[in-house]
Amino acid sequence: MKLRRLAGYGPTAAYVSAGALFVFFFILIFGTPISQNAPGIAVPMTVVYIFALWVWLAALTVVVLDLEWLEHPATNARLFQVAHWTALVSVFLPLVLVISFLAGAGILVQASFYLAFVLVGVNLLIHNIDARRAGLLHGVPPWLGIVTGVAFVVAGLGIWTIAPLGFIGLILGQTFYIAWAVWMGVILSAVPKTGTASTPASAIP
Repeated sequence: MKLRRLAGYGPTAAYVSAGALFVFFFILIFGTPISQNAPGIAVPMTVVYIFALWVWLAALTVVVLDLEWLEHPATNARLFQVAHWTALVSVFLPLVLVISFLAGAGILVQASFYLAFVLVGVNLLIHNIDARRAGLLHGVPPWLGIVTGVAFVVAGLGIWTIAPLGFIGLILGQTFYIAWAVWMGVILSAVPKTGTASTPASAIP
């Protein structure tokens, strides 16, 4: 199936990504105390945790692809090539994470998580900066996306170097992302259903 057929699913994907990240975020914060009090659900909760991570990354990819199909020729094609690769690699990272976990390679498990955060951050930065420059997004949403992208990059890099800073970036990134994704769902829902690559920038609020 050609990726272009996913155009128009941006609103749904935005809401799905927000929900998936909320589940991931919840288990990240409360998973340890829950599993300590109820050891029997530790394995199922871990499965949900990884699945939520994958759904979040996959849904985010659909959201940004939908934004790209609404872009006009003023967008930076070279930057979007970088964004495409960050999205593609991030979608496959949960599989790497699972294989690393089963192989007992703890360092690769951690690296998969942190790399995913960095790639998401770069992806958000590219799309929000260019969408704002191209006039597709106005007001608060692109800035919220930019701040979210910076927070995820700080999270992915900071946890390896300055752990407290990385943890703060992770909390802020996940919180801001949920708000950004819901907002993007509303914005993309306002775009005419027939609009894809030919939709003018003025059609987006």
